Amino acid sequence: MLVMIQLLFCLLLLTVNVNAQTCCTAGAPISSFLEVNNQDERAISFQLLYEYKNINLLVDETEKLTNDPRSRFGQNIAVKVDYTLNRKWAFSAIVPIVHQARQTFSESQASIGQGDMSLIAQYMLYANDKTYLNLSAGVKVPTGRVSHLSNSGIFLSPDMQSGTGSFDYLIRSSYNRTRFLFPFLSANVSAVFRKNGINENFGSTENFGGRSFAFGDEFLGVFGLRYLQDYKLGFIIPDLSLKYRWGGPNTEQSTIAPNSGGQWLSIPIGFSYTPDDVKAIRLYGEFPIYQKLEGLQITTKYLIGVQLSYAIKKKNLDSIIEIH
Repeated sequence: MLVMIQLLFCLLLLTVNVNAQTCCTAGAPISSFLEVNNQDERAISFQLLYEYKNINLLVDETEKLTNDPRSRFGQNIAVKVDYTLNRKWAFSAIVPIVHQARQTFSESQASIGQGDMSLIAQYMLYANDKTYLNLSAGVKVPTGRVSHLSNSGIFLSPDMQSGTGSFDYLIRSSYNRTRFLFPFLSANVSAVFRKNGINENFGSTENFGGRSFAFGDEFLGVFGLRYLQDYKLGFIIPDLSLKYRWGGPNTEQSTIAPNSGGQWLSIPIGFSYTPDDVKAIRLYGEFPIYQKLEGLQITTKYLIGVQLSYAIKKKNLDSIIEIH
């Protein structure tokens, strides 16, 4: 029954006319970074994430090209704070720092600055001893910088800015099952839809009112497996997923932008080490296996990252409150 609910939710999102934010925009919330662990007691968790994107895959619709004169990479450092109120409710805030660089025949360009902050609320719809179903909703606030200039003093393109200049909204559903097929294997299915707003004044100056620009909306569907291995010094948890992303073009001055949008299929893989119930480290990578894009686009060749987590449980929170 719960699997059917999840599938129906995914199909509902797929029927919406959605667009995808360009691959080169590093300020988007990270899909694997959105969920909060369900806990019976009150807790605060801190997470620090670093991601490196090699964005040097030139694709014309489905054909990979090899003569691209450009080189590009992006980096994210994100801080996430989770507050678990009880088993039903949890809340998150994500603040990223975004660094992007690209080089062409004529110019090298780079930008670094705070990205857009995301605020997310998660509610657990259902749980039993093997499964739980979460629903999340959130808003991305335009706190990121959108005024980066090139070396020649010209506004960098929207995909090179640290932020988007728009309020964006997301909804997410995730279904988790432990003891999937055999005792130490767990499965997760998640779906994320983000509705992006419009920056009405991109590139505005004292003498120019700017122009409207909107990144396309985005849908992500992920199916993942995790295997728990118990060692004397803690747990080792390898994970393997299949991620599908679907989208359409960006818009500029209410006109569809060419060479944007399409479909992506990739494989995220990683492993986590948890020495106890408050600390964890995860190393991971993501590698594309298929793209069907609208026109000619540069897209991510591979992604690697590391994620650190630390939790303060209820009894420790009570101690901190008493001290103050």
